[in-house]
Amino acid sequence: MIVNPSSAEVVRHVPHRWLINQWARAGSRVTDPAMVPFSFEPASVDMPRSILTRVMGADEPRYQILHYGSLLSAASGLEARGLYLDEVLSPATRDYILAQYDLCRRIRKPVYSISCVSDVHDVPVDYEKLLLPFTNAQGEVHCIFTATLLISTEGRFERDGIFANGDFPAPNSVAVYSIDVGREDHPHLRAAI
Repeated sequence: MIVNPSSAEVVRHVPHRWLINQWARAGSRVTDPAMVPFSFEPASVDMPRSILTRVMGADEPRYQILHYGSLLSAASGLEARGLYLDEVLSPATRDYILAQYDLCRRIRKPVYSISCVSDVHDVPVDYEKLLLPFTNAQGEVHCIFTATLLISTEGRFERDGIFANGDFPAPNSVAVYSIDVGREDHPHLRAAI
């Protein structure tokens, strides 16, 4: 996994850039994980392509899926709501996907990755994933909102089954954002990317 501090400009998808900037401006504190999507303007959050996970446990955390978008269900063939990430990911992909979530939880910063995959007709497709951590009053990450996008420069592609049985592609690159978020207890701090 390649990790580098970055700015929002490395993100290619404009709505993902917007989410990073909104996350930084609003702060990352949300008391109820189910309310994370409402931290943003509803029109800006593409819930069919999103995942919302609750962090369970402190020593060896697991990620319980609270929301698993319908487009991701079609792409993976999974109905994952209520399960844990480690239960739905294939053994071949589990380690590097969980490593991204663990990194996001540990450093409390957004993590962005790009992977390459091909559909059933061998059309190349880029899979962009943005992980946004949300903290509780103690400053611990208690949920992670994941915004995803499948896009191909070749045009049309077959989405269904592209991640059959939780077999997600390994990331080609991973960017970690060095973002200072203004907090209620330090109002003089301003969000900076």
